[in-house]
Amino acid sequence: MALPPLSLAADHELMTKEIIVGYDGSAPSTEAVFWAADEAKVRGSVLRIVSCFGVPIAADPMSGWAPTAYSSVIDAGQTELARIKEVVAEQTPGVEIINEVLAESPAYALVDSADAEDLMVVGASSHHGAAAFWLGSTARHVVRHSPCPVVVVRGAASRGCPDRVVVGIDGSAISNRALAWAGEEADRHHVGLLIVHTWLYPYLPVDTSAAQARDLVSVDAACVLNRAIESAREQFAAEIHGQLVEGSPAVSLLEVVRDGDLLVVGSHGRGALAANVFGSTVNHVLDGSAVPVVVVRGTNDDD
Repeated sequence: MALPPLSLAADHELMTKEIIVGYDGSAPSTEAVFWAADEAKVRGSVLRIVSCFGVPIAADPMSGWAPTAYSSVIDAGQTELARIKEVVAEQTPGVEIINEVLAESPAYALVDSADAEDLMVVGASSHHGAAAFWLGSTARHVVRHSPCPVVVVRGAASRGCPDRVVVGIDGSAISNRALAWAGEEADRHHVGLLIVHTWLYPYLPVDTSAAQARDLVSVDAACVLNRAIESAREQFAAEIHGQLVEGSPAVSLLEVVRDGDLLVVGSHGRGALAANVFGSTVNHVLDGSAVPVVVVRGTNDDD
Protein backbone atom coordinates (compact mmCIF):
# COMPACT_ATOMS: atom_id res chain seq x y z
CA MET A 1 0.00 0.00 0.00
CA ALA A 2 1.43 3.36 -1.05
CA LEU A 3 2.05 5.93 1.64
CA PRO A 4 0.27 9.31 1.34
CA PRO A 5 2.43 12.14 -0.08
CA LEU A 6 4.24 14.44 2.28
CA SER A 7 2.59 17.78 2.94
CA LEU A 8 4.98 20.56 1.92
CA ALA A 9 2.38 23.28 1.35
CA ALA A 10 3.03 25.36 4.49
CA ASP A 11 6.59 26.25 3.58
CA HIS A 12 5.90 26.35 -0.16
CA GLU A 13 3.48 29.26 0.33
CA LEU A 14 5.71 31.20 2.71
CA MET A 15 6.68 34.67 1.43
CA THR A 16 9.93 36.43 2.24
CA LYS A 17 9.46 39.86 3.79
CA GLU A 18 13.10 40.94 4.00
CA ILE A 19 16.49 39.52 3.16
CA ILE A 20 18.90 40.58 5.91
CA VAL A 21 22.62 40.41 5.23
CA GLY A 22 25.54 41.18 7.52
CA TYR A 23 28.30 43.41 6.08
CA ASP A 24 31.67 44.34 7.58
CA GLY A 25 33.63 45.36 4.51
CA SER A 26 35.41 42.00 4.15
CA ALA A 27 35.47 39.98 0.95
CA PRO A 28 33.22 37.20 2.38
CA SER A 29 30.60 39.69 3.58
CA THR A 30 30.73 41.51 0.23
CA GLU A 31 30.07 38.22 -1.56
CA ALA A 32 27.16 37.62 0.83
CA VAL A 33 25.71 41.05 0.01
CA PHE A 34 25.84 40.38 -3.73
CA TRP A 35 24.24 36.95 -3.26
CA ALA A 36 21.52 38.46 -1.08
CA ALA A 37 20.85 41.24 -3.59
CA ASP A 38 20.34 38.79 -6.45
CA GLU A 39 18.01 36.70 -4.28
CA ALA A 40 16.07 39.81 -3.23
CA LYS A 41 15.56 40.72 -6.87
CA VAL A 42 14.21 37.28 -7.74
CA ARG A 43 11.96 37.18 -4.66
CA GLY A 44 10.82 40.82 -4.89
CA SER A 45 11.95 41.29 -1.28
CA VAL A 46 13.46 44.22 0.57
CA LEU A 47 17.23 43.95 1.08
CA ARG A 48 18.47 45.10 4.50
CA ILE A 49 22.24 45.50 4.77
CA VAL A 50 23.34 45.54 8.42
CA SER A 51 26.73 46.71 9.64
CA CYS A 52 27.66 46.24 13.29
CA PHE A 53 30.48 47.33 15.55
CA GLY A 54 31.01 46.48 19.19
CA VAL A 55 31.56 49.68 21.14
CA PRO A 56 30.05 50.86 24.43
CA ILE A 57 26.72 52.56 24.06
CA ALA A 58 27.59 55.18 26.67
CA ALA A 59 30.35 57.44 25.34
CA ASP A 60 31.67 58.68 28.67
CA PRO A 61 35.26 59.01 29.94
CA MET A 62 35.10 55.65 31.77
CA SER A 63 34.16 53.82 28.59
CA GLY A 64 37.24 54.97 26.72
CA TRP A 65 35.10 56.25 23.84
CA ALA A 66 34.73 60.01 23.48
CA PRO A 67 31.50 61.25 21.85
CA THR A 68 33.46 62.44 18.81
CA ALA A 69 35.13 59.04 18.37
CA TYR A 70 31.77 57.29 18.66
CA SER A 71 30.25 59.61 16.04
CA SER A 72 33.25 59.03 13.81
CA VAL A 73 32.71 55.25 13.87
CA ILE A 74 29.01 55.73 13.09
CA ASP A 75 29.83 58.05 10.19
CA ALA A 76 32.42 55.65 8.81
CA GLY A 77 29.94 52.78 8.95
CA GLN A 78 27.26 54.80 7.19
CA THR A 79 29.74 55.89 4.51
CA GLU A 80 30.80 52.30 3.86
CA LEU A 81 27.18 51.15 3.68
CA ALA A 82 26.32 53.98 1.29
CA ARG A 83 29.18 52.83 -0.95
CA ILE A 84 28.11 49.19 -1.05
CA LYS A 85 24.48 50.24 -1.52
CA GLU A 86 25.46 52.24 -4.59
CA VAL A 87 27.34 49.27 -6.05
CA VAL A 88 24.47 46.87 -5.33
CA ALA A 89 21.87 49.26 -6.77
CA GLU A 90 23.87 49.51 -9.98
CA GLN A 91 24.29 45.75 -10.33
CA THR A 92 20.75 44.77 -9.30
CA PRO A 93 18.44 47.66 -10.20
CA GLY A 94 14.92 47.62 -8.84
CA VAL A 95 15.78 46.15 -5.42
CA GLU A 96 14.66 48.20 -2.43
CA ILE A 97 17.72 48.55 -0.15
CA ILE A 98 17.78 49.64 3.49
CA ASN A 99 21.06 50.37 5.29
CA GLU A 100 21.41 49.95 9.05
CA VAL A 101 24.39 50.64 11.32
CA LEU A 102 24.15 49.09 14.80
CA ALA A 103 26.41 49.41 17.83
CA GLU A 104 25.97 45.76 18.79
CA SER A 105 27.63 42.40 18.38
CA PRO A 106 26.93 41.21 14.80
CA ALA A 107 25.78 37.77 15.95
CA TYR A 108 23.10 39.14 18.27
CA ALA A 109 22.12 42.15 16.16
CA LEU A 110 21.38 40.02 13.11
CA VAL A 111 19.25 37.57 15.05
CA ASP A 112 17.36 40.32 16.87
CA SER A 113 16.52 42.07 13.59
CA ALA A 114 14.93 39.02 11.94
CA ASP A 115 11.42 37.58 11.83
CA ALA A 116 10.26 34.12 10.77
CA GLU A 117 9.21 35.55 7.38
CA ASP A 118 12.73 36.80 6.58
CA LEU A 119 15.85 35.23 5.07
CA MET A 120 19.25 35.77 6.71
CA VAL A 121 22.52 35.81 4.76
CA VAL A 122 26.03 35.78 6.26
CA GLY A 123 29.47 35.44 4.73
CA ALA A 124 32.05 32.90 5.82
CA SER A 125 35.77 32.53 5.38
CA SER A 126 37.11 30.56 2.43
CA HIS A 127 39.01 28.42 4.97
CA HIS A 128 37.66 25.06 6.10
CA GLY A 129 37.75 22.93 9.23
CA ALA A 130 39.61 24.31 12.24
CA ALA A 131 40.80 27.34 10.27
CA ALA A 132 37.17 28.35 9.74
CA PHE A 133 36.09 28.13 13.36
CA TRP A 134 35.69 31.93 13.56
CA LEU A 135 32.41 31.04 11.93
CA GLY A 136 31.22 30.18 15.43
CA SER A 137 31.37 33.80 16.59
CA THR A 138 28.82 35.04 14.08
CA ALA A 139 27.54 32.63 11.46
CA ARG A 140 27.26 29.62 13.78
CA HIS A 141 25.40 31.71 16.37
CA VAL A 142 23.06 33.04 13.69
CA VAL A 143 22.39 29.55 12.32
CA ARG A 144 21.64 28.25 15.81
CA HIS A 145 19.35 31.07 16.94
CA SER A 146 17.84 32.74 13.87
CA PRO A 147 14.03 32.58 13.63
CA CYS A 148 14.29 32.29 9.84
CA PRO A 149 16.32 30.28 7.30
CA VAL A 150 20.00 31.25 7.11
CA VAL A 151 22.24 31.22 4.05
CA VAL A 152 25.98 30.87 4.73
CA VAL A 153 27.97 32.04 1.71
CA ARG A 154 31.59 30.90 1.50
CA GLY A 155 33.93 31.99 -1.29
CA ALA A 156 32.68 33.06 -4.71
CA ALA A 157 29.06 31.95 -4.89
CA SER A 158 26.96 31.50 -8.03
CA ARG A 159 25.24 34.85 -8.22
CA GLY A 160 21.80 35.38 -9.67
CA CYS A 161 20.90 31.74 -10.15
CA PRO A 162 22.25 28.42 -8.82
CA ASP A 163 22.92 25.68 -11.33
CA ARG A 164 21.05 23.22 -9.13
CA VAL A 165 19.43 23.01 -5.69
CA VAL A 166 20.49 20.03 -3.56
CA VAL A 167 18.64 19.09 -0.37
CA GLY A 168 19.49 16.48 2.24
CA ILE A 169 16.57 14.59 3.77
CA ASP A 170 16.11 11.91 6.42
CA GLY A 171 12.32 11.55 6.61
CA SER A 172 11.97 13.80 9.68
CA ALA A 173 9.66 16.79 9.99
CA ILE A 174 12.55 19.25 9.83
CA SER A 175 13.96 17.64 6.68
CA ASN A 176 10.48 17.97 5.13
CA ARG A 177 10.66 21.69 5.87
CA ALA A 178 14.07 21.82 4.20
CA LEU A 179 12.67 19.95 1.19
CA ALA A 180 9.79 22.44 0.93
CA TRP A 181 12.21 25.37 1.00
CA ALA A 182 14.47 23.73 -1.59
CA GLY A 183 11.58 22.89 -3.92
CA GLU A 184 10.31 26.45 -3.81
CA GLU A 185 13.81 27.78 -4.49
CA ALA A 186 14.30 25.45 -7.46
CA ASP A 187 10.97 26.58 -8.92
CA ARG A 188 11.86 30.23 -8.32
CA HIS A 189 15.11 29.93 -10.28
CA HIS A 190 13.83 27.36 -12.83
CA VAL A 191 16.61 24.89 -12.04
CA GLY A 192 16.68 21.21 -11.12
CA LEU A 193 16.23 19.80 -7.62
CA LEU A 194 18.32 16.88 -6.34
CA ILE A 195 16.99 15.13 -3.23
CA VAL A 196 19.69 13.22 -1.35
CA HIS A 197 19.03 10.63 1.33
CA THR A 198 21.92 8.94 3.09
CA TRP A 199 21.81 5.75 5.09
CA LEU A 200 24.32 3.85 7.16
CA TYR A 201 24.20 0.38 8.70
CA PRO A 202 26.53 0.61 11.71
CA TYR A 203 27.32 -3.10 12.07
CA LEU A 204 29.40 -5.55 10.05
CA PRO A 205 27.25 -8.23 8.33
CA VAL A 206 29.05 -11.14 10.00
CA ASP A 207 26.21 -13.59 9.42
CA THR A 208 23.09 -14.05 7.29
CA SER A 209 20.74 -12.36 9.75
CA ALA A 210 22.97 -9.29 9.94
CA ALA A 211 23.15 -9.11 6.14
CA GLN A 212 19.36 -9.28 5.96
CA ALA A 213 19.10 -6.51 8.54
CA ARG A 214 21.42 -4.33 6.44
CA ASP A 215 19.27 -5.00 3.38
CA LEU A 216 16.17 -3.93 5.29
CA VAL A 217 17.84 -0.67 6.28
CA SER A 218 18.71 -0.07 2.63
CA VAL A 219 15.15 -0.81 1.48
CA ASP A 220 13.70 1.47 4.16
CA ALA A 221 16.02 4.28 3.07
CA ALA A 222 14.95 3.82 -0.55
CA CYS A 223 11.30 4.09 0.51
CA VAL A 224 11.98 7.35 2.36
CA LEU A 225 13.68 8.80 -0.71
CA ASN A 226 11.01 7.63 -3.15
CA ARG A 227 8.25 9.10 -1.01
CA ALA A 228 10.05 12.45 -0.88
CA ILE A 229 10.57 12.45 -4.66
CA GLU A 230 6.93 11.58 -5.31
CA SER A 231 5.66 14.32 -3.02
CA ALA A 232 8.05 16.93 -4.44
CA ARG A 233 7.03 16.11 -8.01
CA GLU A 234 3.40 16.60 -7.07
CA GLN A 235 4.01 20.01 -5.52
CA PHE A 236 6.86 21.59 -7.51
CA ALA A 237 7.45 22.22 -11.20
CA ALA A 238 11.23 21.72 -11.14
CA GLU A 239 12.89 18.70 -12.70
CA ILE A 240 13.44 16.46 -9.69
CA HIS A 241 15.92 13.65 -9.18
CA GLY A 242 16.89 11.57 -6.18
CA GLN A 243 20.14 10.02 -5.01
CA LEU A 244 20.50 7.34 -2.35
CA VAL A 245 23.95 7.30 -0.76
CA GLU A 246 25.43 4.90 1.77
CA GLY A 247 27.57 6.78 4.27
CA SER A 248 27.49 9.48 6.92
CA PRO A 249 25.13 12.38 6.04
CA ALA A 250 27.67 15.20 6.22
CA VAL A 251 30.41 13.49 4.21
CA SER A 252 27.95 12.18 1.63
CA LEU A 253 26.30 15.56 1.06
CA LEU A 254 29.65 17.27 0.56
CA GLU A 255 30.65 14.61 -1.96
CA VAL A 256 27.42 15.04 -3.93
CA VAL A 257 27.45 18.84 -4.32
CA ARG A 258 29.41 20.50 -7.10
CA ASP A 259 30.37 24.04 -8.01
CA GLY A 260 27.29 26.14 -8.75
CA ASP A 261 24.97 24.22 -6.40
CA LEU A 262 22.91 25.59 -3.53
CA LEU A 263 22.84 23.10 -0.64
CA VAL A 264 19.85 23.00 1.72
CA VAL A 265 19.81 21.22 5.09
CA GLY A 266 17.51 21.20 8.09
CA SER A 267 18.52 21.95 11.67
CA HIS A 268 16.72 21.63 14.98
CA GLY A 269 18.38 24.88 16.05
CA ARG A 270 18.75 23.90 19.69
CA GLY A 271 21.15 25.47 22.15
CA ALA A 272 24.90 24.95 22.27
CA LEU A 273 24.87 21.79 24.41
CA ALA A 274 22.21 19.94 22.44
CA ALA A 275 23.77 21.06 19.15
CA ASN A 276 26.71 18.77 19.88
CA VAL A 277 24.29 15.88 19.38
CA PHE A 278 21.76 17.22 16.88
CA GLY A 279 23.87 19.69 14.93
CA SER A 280 26.94 17.64 14.01
CA THR A 281 25.85 17.19 10.40
CA VAL A 282 25.03 20.87 9.92
CA ASN A 283 28.27 21.98 11.59
CA HIS A 284 30.34 19.64 9.44
CA VAL A 285 28.59 20.81 6.28
CA LEU A 286 29.10 24.47 7.19
CA ASP A 287 32.80 23.90 7.84
CA GLY A 288 33.41 21.85 4.71
CA SER A 289 31.10 23.18 2.00
CA ALA A 290 32.51 25.21 -0.88
CA VAL A 291 29.01 26.23 -2.03
CA PRO A 292 26.35 28.34 -0.27
CA VAL A 293 24.48 26.41 2.41
CA VAL A 294 20.90 27.15 3.46
CA VAL A 295 20.01 26.05 6.98
CA VAL A 296 16.26 25.73 7.54
CA ARG A 297 15.32 25.91 11.18
CA GLY A 298 12.87 23.56 12.82
CA THR A 299 10.00 24.45 15.11
CA ASN A 300 8.85 23.05 18.45
CA ASP A 301 6.35 20.94 16.55
CA ASP A 302 9.19 19.24 14.67
CA ASP A 303 10.75 17.76 17.84
